[in-house]
Amino acid sequence: MSKIPKEIVDKIEQRNALNKEIAKGCKENLEMDGMNSDFADITDYHTGGEQGRDDCKEWCDQTCKGEDWYEGDYYWETEYEGKYLHMDFDI
Repeated sequence: MSKIPKEIVDKIEQRNALNKEIAKGCKENLEMDGMNSDFADITDYHTGGEQGRDDCKEWCDQTCKGEDWYEGDYYWETEYEGKYLHMDFDI
């Protein structure tokens, strides 16, 4: 086995810096209970019931797994038409 190439180390460090920036932005702008922004992605669809306000629509597709235990998917409208921020949650 050889050493990990510098390019891979650099990309991982870049990813880690971006994850910190994304986490900060999400925490400042979103209710994040039960979510981890490290696994956030952008989709071109949403599912679930509409929530939120007119200035930022949200959708929640959840399943009750037990008393006070929910898991599912949460979507937020972005400034891009037809693009949604998506995160799984488990709370």
